[in-house]
Amino acid sequence: MEIKRAVTLFFSPTDGTRKVVRAVAQGLAAPETLELDRTSFDSRWTGAQLCPGDVAVIGVPVYAGRTPALMEEFFRYIQAKDIPAVLVACYGNRAYEDALLELKDESVRHGFLPVAAGAFIGRHSFTEKLGGGRPDASDLEQAAGLGRSVAALLADRDPADLVLEVPGHFPYTPRSDMPIAPATNRELCTNCGLCRKNCPVQAIDPMDPAVIDGWRCLTCAKCIQSCPTHAKYIGIPAMREKIAILEAMFSAPKQPELFLPR
Repeated sequence: MEIKRAVTLFFSPTDGTRKVVRAVAQGLAAPETLELDRTSFDSRWTGAQLCPGDVAVIGVPVYAGRTPALMEEFFRYIQAKDIPAVLVACYGNRAYEDALLELKDESVRHGFLPVAAGAFIGRHSFTEKLGGGRPDASDLEQAAGLGRSVAALLADRDPADLVLEVPGHFPYTPRSDMPIAPATNRELCTNCGLCRKNCPVQAIDPMDPAVIDGWRCLTCAKCIQSCPTHAKYIGIPAMREKIAILEAMFSAPKQPELFLPR
């Protein structure tokens, strides 16, 4: 097929996924591009219709081995029918577990034909010691290389004939059944509202930004990273212990994994 347009479709609260998706799209070398950033709450109330000649690059971060718990919203109002797609999962140097398989299944359910995939490393939401500085220049070059490989593949083969296999198991890893959210140091909080403005799921109380709804929170840590006074932090002792264990076990840098069809 002739690639006429690269369509980037992504959720990226802390920008790592965004960088990788854009690098893959750059590698496709399409004459046109369309960016569908689904990170903000309002963005998921808009849509787009994809057309023949489009190739989508679909990317999400990984939270506890799964895609973000908003995939129905993520694909809402995106009209696609047999559109080839490159899948990207960006994880914090621990493991991506079932995230790529889940993303593949959701993409197919919403009209896409997954033709390639990649698991890339990004800074862990809760600690700089896992994936700090990632994705780096080498990661992004590999992402661009994945795009180039897909462009070459689609030039010779019909996307409908491609069979992509990715790691993962179904049923997927269970999500946490406990409300988890960052805490707030009220002495440091200035009520500036940046955390509430940047929260992708509106989990922060508009009247009191120190209050976060743990049932809505994705644990993306956007509020922690965007707070100018460092008022937001991980306050749950069990979470702090888990982070320390992760830092001890998974600090060795991992490398991207790329998957092409057979």
